[in-house]
Amino acid sequence: MYAHHQDAIQRSIQHFSNDSEVLALILGGSIAHGFATAASDVDVMILVSDRDYEARLRDGRLQYYDPTLCAYEGGYVDGKYLGEGFLQKIAAAGSEPARFAFQDAQVLFSGIAGLATVLGEIVRYPLADKAARLQRFYAQFEVWHWYAHEALKLRNRYLLGVAANKMVLFAGRLILAHNELLYPYHKWFLAVLERAADKPRDLLAQLAALTTDPSPEHIRSLYETIVQFRPWECTIPWTTQFMLDSELNWLDGRSPVEDV
Repeated sequence: MYAHHQDAIQRSIQHFSNDSEVLALILGGSIAHGFATAASDVDVMILVSDRDYEARLRDGRLQYYDPTLCAYEGGYVDGKYLGEGFLQKIAAAGSEPARFAFQDAQVLFSGIAGLATVLGEIVRYPLADKAARLQRFYAQFEVWHWYAHEALKLRNRYLLGVAANKMVLFAGRLILAHNELLYPYHKWFLAVLERAADKPRDLLAQLAALTTDPSPEHIRSLYETIVQFRPWECTIPWTTQFMLDSELNWLDGRSPVEDV
C-alpha cells in the first residue's frame, strides 16, 4: 500500500471514530482489492444503524466525499453509508457485484458484534446458484452471438457494438462462474477474469480483439473458444432461457441477468 493511502486511511479512522453515528468503517475499492495506483482515491463503507440509514435515505445523504482527508494531489475519500441490516441482506441474496464490493475488505474499526462472520458469508461464491447462472449466461452468449451475425448482415454498427460487448461480457461471466469467482461489475471485470485459474488460452487477447474490432473472424474465434472449452449444460433451449431473462423478467421484477 502506498504511504499516502495509509496516511489517508489513518485520517479517516480518526475522523469517523469521533462520529457517534458511525458503528463501523470498512476499507473497500481498489486499495482493498489490490488494483490501486498511486492516484487512486480511498473508498470506505460507513456502517450506521438501520434507523440512521433510513433517515439518510429519506434525505438523500448516502454518499460521503472529502478531499481534506487526503494529503496527496487529487486524492479524496469516497464513502457510502450502509445500514447495519443491509449486510445481512447481501449475505442472503446479494448480487455478485454487491458481494464483490466486500471482497478483501478491511475492517478499520467496528463496534458491531460478528461483523467478520457476516463479511465472510457475503464474499462466499453462491454455489447454490452456479448451475442456473451458467445456463443463463450461456443462453445470453448464444443469442448475442446470433445478434452479432445479424448486425453484420444488416450493416448495423450500433447492434454490432452492443452484441460484441455482450459476447465479451457473457463469455467472461461464464468463465468467472466456472471458476466460482465473483463478478466485480465492469470496472474490474477483466482484471478479475485474468486471475481465473481455469480459462481458455489467450482468452483475454480474444476479448480485447473483439472489443476493438468486431469482425466476423473475431466473433467466430471467441464463439468457438467458449463453446469448445467445456460442455455447457442447458435444461431448456437457450432461446427460451433468453426470453425468460431478457424479455419476460419485468413480469416478476427480476434484475437483468447481467447484474446478478
